[in-house]
Amino acid sequence: MSQTSGLTVRQYERAGIEMPVELEVCETHASQVRFSATSSASGPHVVRGRAVDISPGGMGIESRQFLPRMAEGLVRVYAPDAVRKNRDGSPLLQLVFEQAVKVRRVSQLNREPLYNLGVAFVGADVDMHNRIASLLELIGNAQGTPVAKVGSR
Repeated sequence: MSQTSGLTVRQYERAGIEMPVELEVCETHASQVRFSATSSASGPHVVRGRAVDISPGGMGIESRQFLPRMAEGLVRVYAPDAVRKNRDGSPLLQLVFEQAVKVRRVSQLNREPLYNLGVAFVGADVDMHNRIASLLELIGNAQGTPVAKVGSR
């Protein structure tokens, strides 16, 4: 008799990264997730954070805002070296990766608050491995370090 534990198991190894991200909550979930004007969120339905790992199946994001499990949205990853500046002095971010996601895991890292969001890519195309490899190559070139390999377990 076969038993399943009901646990979700990662299908891919994750590569460590450190890049700025935005996660915009989709229209369907926007009424459930709304940040006040006094929060540090960049908009009523947009959180900023940093990507800490990535694989063809999803990514880990650290954020100061809580997002509930199963919330869906669009994640945008920006180049880590924002040297150019806007007129107001804020960094001019270059979009390097964009994908629909679903929040699968949420944990509070410390009392600041700081949350670790585990998101799964939704509707990923067959070219996702290549897109992730290109992103890791971009990071490696920017940092002058070898490119991390991403593969299945």
